[in-house]
Amino acid sequence: MLVNILALIFVLGVLILLHEGGHFLAARAVGAPVSVFSFGFGKRLFGVRRHGTDFRVSLIPLGGYVRVEGLGPDESDVVGVERRPSVLLPRWRRAVILVAGPAANVLGAIAFLAASFMVGVPVPAWHSQPPVIAWVDKDSPAAAAGLSAGDEVLAVDGHAITTWRQLHQTILSAANRTLTLTVQRHGVTREVVLTPRSQSRYEIGYAGLAPPLPAQVSGVLSNSPAEKAGLAAGDTILAVDGQPVTSFFDLVKLISERPGREVIITVARGSQVLSLHATTRDDGGRGVLGIPAPEPTVIQRLPVGAALWEAVRECYTMTRETFKVIGRMLTGRSSLRQMSGPIDIARFSGEAVRIGLVSLIRLLGVISLQLAIFNLLPIPVLDGGHLAVIGIESIARRDLRDKFKERLLNIGFWLIVALIVVVLFNDVRKNL
Repeated sequence: MLVNILALIFVLGVLILLHEGGHFLAARAVGAPVSVFSFGFGKRLFGVRRHGTDFRVSLIPLGGYVRVEGLGPDESDVVGVERRPSVLLPRWRRAVILVAGPAANVLGAIAFLAASFMVGVPVPAWHSQPPVIAWVDKDSPAAAAGLSAGDEVLAVDGHAITTWRQLHQTILSAANRTLTLTVQRHGVTREVVLTPRSQSRYEIGYAGLAPPLPAQVSGVLSNSPAEKAGLAAGDTILAVDGQPVTSFFDLVKLISERPGREVIITVARGSQVLSLHATTRDDGGRGVLGIPAPEPTVIQRLPVGAALWEAVRECYTMTRETFKVIGRMLTGRSSLRQMSGPIDIARFSGEAVRIGLVSLIRLLGVISLQLAIFNLLPIPVLDGGHLAVIGIESIARRDLRDKFKERLLNIGFWLIVALIVVVLFNDVRKNL
């Protein structure tokens, strides 16, 4: 818990400073004075004054703000920060300052993700493989749709699919949503309707498909038939009762057909080929050995140029998927439970710290991009809301009254508060 909390403070601290730093630097670039740069809202706790700016830490650590003179009413007014009346800056200058915060988060996301690619990211080995189905869960939506091992997915909803990673990400984001898959089987192309079901507390899609995995033993469960038979991590399984095994799911199929029976397992161990005897456990009519599915990974390490390009591509993909999810939420086709709040982010941050530096850097990139997208939504109190007001003022060719803007800010503020309450409630439910 302590690691999670400290990791959350670090992640939010970095991203808030990045976002508000974008506003600050843009304001300085267009000649606008900045009176306050605050981490947090409300009462000033401590800080330092430099070059006319009060760099401070404030009481409520839920974000931050910069007070730019001439920008007009902003979120700091809603939480009771004193402000002095000032002449409004030209609209183009205000727009540049407002856009700079989310832009800094986007650039930060690209930089963080590119850095992770340059250091080296462990990714599942099957990510880059063609989307040929190796296994179908018999009680899954995929089985109900008529998909089977050996089918190759060519497209989803008319969009070409060339790797397992693309197929996997599409299914994860399509819980309870109908997809049309273009599938090739024995040289014949046909269309299949698939509806992934919602799974786990985050309501992610599950179809019951699996990619090809090597028939290797990554480990054995304690007191399992595999352990008793002498199977060990690193063994490659070649055959079961003389029937060849070429993938992990061949092993699953052959063992599941032999519940409670003795089998001969042929394995390669180093330069040796061994025949081991095992008695499978009967698990509801299915044979089980006690060997977890292997998770082979490769290190994806890229030079600077390729890393930047891959980071841009990943940001584009995440942005597209995020807007799809937002659209489904607004139309009631997806649940708000898919959103993560402080509790989830703290847990993700703690897990990233425990995994290692690369994982933490990637998390910073992902959250930085989500922060940029969220801030650009046209909701009063967010940067997108201020930009929408400037757009209206530009069309009307006059500035709206401060009192009217302050009312909009209050509405937006309480909408955000309501959203935070809902997300926190869902966080608590998911993590109980």
